[in-house]
Amino acid sequence: MKENRSLDLGKTNINKIFWRYVIPSILMMIVQGTAAFIDSLFVGRYVGADGLAAITLVMPLLMLLIGFGIMIAVGGTTLAGIEKGAENFKRSNNLFNVTTSLLLVTGLIGAIVIYTMIPVMAKFTGAQGAVLTHTIKYSTYMSCFAPFFLLNFAFAFFLKLDGKPVTVVLIMLSGTLTNILLDYLLILKFGLGIKGAAIATGLSQAIPFAIFLGFVVFKSSWKIKKPKFYLNEVGRIFFNGLSEFLSNIALAITGVLFNYIIMAKSGSDGVAAYAVAMQIAGIATYIGYGIAEGSQVAVSYNFGAENYTRVKNIRNLSLKVSFILGVLTAITLFLFGNQLAGIFVSESEVAYMAMDILGYYAVSFLFLGININVGTYFTAINDPVRSTIITVYRSLVATVLGLLLLPLIFGDQGIWLTIIFIEVSTFIIAFFMLKRNPLGKAISSQSPAV
Repeated sequence: MKENRSLDLGKTNINKIFWRYVIPSILMMIVQGTAAFIDSLFVGRYVGADGLAAITLVMPLLMLLIGFGIMIAVGGTTLAGIEKGAENFKRSNNLFNVTTSLLLVTGLIGAIVIYTMIPVMAKFTGAQGAVLTHTIKYSTYMSCFAPFFLLNFAFAFFLKLDGKPVTVVLIMLSGTLTNILLDYLLILKFGLGIKGAAIATGLSQAIPFAIFLGFVVFKSSWKIKKPKFYLNEVGRIFFNGLSEFLSNIALAITGVLFNYIIMAKSGSDGVAAYAVAMQIAGIATYIGYGIAEGSQVAVSYNFGAENYTRVKNIRNLSLKVSFILGVLTAITLFLFGNQLAGIFVSESEVAYMAMDILGYYAVSFLFLGININVGTYFTAINDPVRSTIITVYRSLVATVLGLLLLPLIFGDQGIWLTIIFIEVSTFIIAFFMLKRNPLGKAISSQSPAV
C-alpha cells in the first residue's frame, strides 16, 4: 500500500497537521448539528408535532445503532493508524477491510432490527393514531439506509487517516445540503410528509456513501480486498472503541434523567429552557469533539511510529486550543446569553431561564473541551480502559451523582450546578490519569515524552 505524500503525519510540521485536520473537523461537526436542527424544523412545521414525536420514538434505536458504528469505526481506524505509523501497511489495510466488513454486517442487522422492532416498541410505549402511523412509516423507510449511516463513519475516518481531511468535510457537507434540499422538496413541495423526511435523511447518507466509495477506490491508498479476520484483532477493535459506544448509551440515559427531574422541579418551562440551552451549548460540544477527532488520526499514526515527542506535542496543542476556545465560548455566553436564548423562544420567562442555565454551561466550558480531548486521546494511543473510565464517568456517573446529591444540598439550583460538577470532577480525574500515564498503558511515566 502506498503512503500518502501530500501530508506526512510523521514528518510534516505539527501546527500544519493540527489545523489542517482540526478546522475541517470542527466545521463538519457544526454543519451536522445545524442539519439536524433544520431537519427537525421542517418536520415540526410541515408534518406537525406527531411527526416530531415519531422521530423521537425512532431515535433511541438509531442512536444505539450509530453507537455501534462509531465504536467499530473508531476502534478500527485507531489500530489501522498505529499499524500504518509502524509501516505495517498490509496489516493496516486488512484492518480497513475488516472494519468496513464489520460495519456492513452491523448495518444490515440494524436495518432488520429497525424494521421489525420499532413498531413493537412504539406500541409498547403507548403510541397510537397518527403518531404510531408516522413511526412505522418513518422506521420502514429509514431501515433501508441503515448500512450507509455506518459505512460513512468508516470511510470518513479512513480517508482522514489517508491525509484527506478536507475531502471528508466536503463529502459530508454534500450530504448535509442534500438533506436540507430534499426536506424542502419532499416535505414542502411534494407533500410526502414523514415519508419524505425519512427518504431525505436516508439519501443524505446514500449519496455521500457513493462519493466516499469512489474516493476510496480511485483516490486513496486503501485497497478493497477480502478481509482476514483474527479473533483477537476483532476483539481489540470493539474494545478500543468501547468508550464511544458507552458514551452514546450513557448520554441517552442521563438525558432522560435530566428531563424527568427538571419536569418535576420546574415544569414544562424548565424543560423548554433546558432544551434551548442545550442547543446553544451543543456548539461548544461540537468544537470540543471537532478538535479531539481532528487530532486523533495524527496521534495514532505517530504513536504507532513511536514518535512519542510528536504525540506529546500534538496532545498538548490540542489541550491548549481546547482551553482557549472554552474561555472564548464562556465569555460569549456571559455577554450575549440573553440574545442567543431569544433566537429560539419568544416567551421572556423561558428565555430568562435559558440564559440562567447558560451561565452554568459557560463555567463548564472551561473544562469541557479538555475532558473530551483527554478521553479521545487515550483511545488514540490504544488505551481504551482509561478512555472508557473518563467517558463513562463524565457522561453517566458524574451526572447521576450530581443530580442525586446537589439538589439535596443547594435545592433547585443543584440541578444546574450538576452541569459544572460534571466537567470539574471529570477534569480532576483526567488530569491525574494523564499525569500518571501520559502515553497510556504501554509506556511508563518515565518516558522522555512526558
